[in-house]
Amino acid sequence: MIPLLETALAFAMIMLTASLFVSAVVQVIVNVGRYRSCVLVHMLRSLMHGFRALHKDPDVVDPATGRPAHGALARNEACEMRFVHEVLSDPVLHARSAKLAYGSDPERLAGLVEYIDVEDLISIATGASAPADGDGRELLLPSRWVSCGQGGSSATKRYATLEQFSTYVRRWFPTLEGTASQTFKLRVRRLTLLVSMMVVILFNFDGFQVLARLHQSGAARAQVAAHADTVATTAARLGELPAGAPAELPDATLEELGLEMQKTATLLDEANLGVGWQQSWIVQRFRAYRHDVLAPPPTSLELLQDTLFWLAGLAFSCGLLSLGAPFWVTTFARLIQMRNEVQHRKRQESASGVKVASTALPFPARERAVAKPS
Repeated sequence: MIPLLETALAFAMIMLTASLFVSAVVQVIVNVGRYRSCVLVHMLRSLMHGFRALHKDPDVVDPATGRPAHGALARNEACEMRFVHEVLSDPVLHARSAKLAYGSDPERLAGLVEYIDVEDLISIATGASAPADGDGRELLLPSRWVSCGQGGSSATKRYATLEQFSTYVRRWFPTLEGTASQTFKLRVRRLTLLVSMMVVILFNFDGFQVLARLHQSGAARAQVAAHADTVATTAARLGELPAGAPAELPDATLEELGLEMQKTATLLDEANLGVGWQQSWIVQRFRAYRHDVLAPPPTSLELLQDTLFWLAGLAFSCGLLSLGAPFWVTTFARLIQMRNEVQHRKRQESASGVKVASTALPFPARERAVAKPS
């Protein structure tokens, strides 16, 4: 039981180490590629465009057909992006983070805003709205948000009142926010799968081979276990917590991500579990087949079987890595807890056995103990 559990624990730690490397690469790509900011910009623009379409703005909806006007998205980009820019430039939102730097690019600004809720949008719209002509009680949204006329001219839109906009935002913002969140998660999952495939191929990460070496070698398991604290520290620095953990950590900088990538790659290399191409068993089999080494050459059928098994090992690793670092953090923690419980139970059984052996046996039992077969 214990060797099998130690093998599972060491394998989970190796997968956690590799998944932390994948996570660091994904975070770098997400930051450099502005994944979050692009999704946020699209969500805010969709909010304003939907508000205008709901009220059948002639610039957005064809009055004759009631359908979206041809080329409406392209024509209305300027004014709708002004709304996005002003929301993302709001100083109240920027005050929520201590590391914000102002700029003029909406996509860059979107990466700086940690959270936007319904009341934020209504508050920003209230500050930008102005009374309608001749009626100080009704507030209209800025015409620069809802009117993209020819030559940059902007006309007053009587439907675009603050009250109507507030009602629309309270009704539809949670839906748009949920859609944006799912879009972002889906993109990150796809990116994680792609990066996992690249890492598996780059490092020749054969999960079957790693699992076999850990099962065969107690020294390899002990060497992997010696890095448990380092891996746990790396997971904490990358913000990878067990699934369902409520704590939130600040995003790591690119320099920190690069350092953690280097650490995890070093751990995988030092584990000496066949990860890499230079000493790979499949490379040795191909070399033996070509008579490049002094080893019995495999037949063509044996080489084909080895190749298929190797490819299955790569696919196995890719599938496990795509589960993500939080999954392996949780799995690793549960296996440690299980190992501790097994060890504690064995110590209790051992202590109980010693105690029974040290007490005097009843008289019939002593006779049976010393009796010799005839």
